[in-house]
Amino acid sequence: MAEVKPDLIVLPGRLEASIEEGSYVIMSERNFDVIFNNINSTIVSSIAKGASRFNEILKATSIPKGQLSRHLKALIRSGWLSKSNSGYVFSASVYVVSTVEEVNDTIVIKLLPNKGAFLDPIHGLIIFKDSTGDYCSTCPLRALCTRNVKGMASKYGIKLHSPEPAEAYMEVFRNLILLNLAKRLRSSSINLRIPSGDN
Repeated sequence: MAEVKPDLIVLPGRLEASIEEGSYVIMSERNFDVIFNNINSTIVSSIAKGASRFNEILKATSIPKGQLSRHLKALIRSGWLSKSNSGYVFSASVYVVSTVEEVNDTIVIKLLPNKGAFLDPIHGLIIFKDSTGDYCSTCPLRALCTRNVKGMASKYGIKLHSPEPAEAYMEVFRNLILLNLAKRLRSSSINLRIPSGDN
C-alpha cells in the first residue's frame, strides 16, 4: 500500500525490486520532479513491488501501452530507471537533487538535503521534496511508517530527533547524503556517466 501526497510518496515494507544498495544518482530538480506525475509514481510503485517487464508493468498499472511506453522513456531519460536484460530497474538506491553553478571558473555542485528519494529492500521506497507537511497525523500508514523509519535509522546507525515519520525519513536521507555520500566523495573517485540530450 503506497501513500501518495503532493510532496511525499511512501511505499513502506519489503520491496520486490532488485536494488543495488549504496548506489547514488545525482539529478537536476527538473528530472527529480518527473516522479510526482501520477502516472510516473504509479509505474515506479509497480516496479518497486516487483513488476519489471513491460507487460508486467502494463498489467499492474492498467496504463495504455503507448502512454506507458512514453512514461517509461521519460523515467529513463530523467535518471529514475534503467533498462536491463531483466526489464526496467531502479537506477540507484539513493536519488539526490543537485544544483550546478559556475563561480570564478569553478563548477560548484550543491546537493540539496530537502529533496530526494531512497529505496531500501527491507524498509521500502520514500520520495520527498521540500517540507513534508503535516501528512502523518491523518495518514493511515502512520504506525507502519514509524516502525519502518526506526528500523531504517537503526540499520544505518542514525539517531532520530523528529517524532513524525515524514520528518524522520528526511533525517535518514540527510544522514545518508551528509555522512555516507560526502565521506565517499572525499575518499574515492567518481565515475561520471552523463546521458546525452538536454537533461
